[in-house]
Amino acid sequence: MEILDDKRAIFTMKRCRVQETRKRKNLPDFGCKEVGVAESTESAKAIDPRIKTRCLGCPPDKYNGEFWCKWEFTIE
Repeated sequence: MEILDDKRAIFTMKRCRVQETRKRKNLPDFGCKEVGVAESTESAKAIDPRIKTRCLGCPPDKYNGEFWCKWEFTIE
């Protein structure tokens, strides 16, 4: 987790066990963005209902070689 300031943080998943296993088996990426949005939003809300979540990249977005998914958390 990268804390940018007192109102914004970025979580980056550089390695993903699920996606890397699928690559080894020559399977397409698993489109997990919809699940990730729900999970991240609800988890953040449980910590503090003011936290907003935004997906900055996650399959089915194309893998960029740097990270599998990236999430921004902000608080008003």
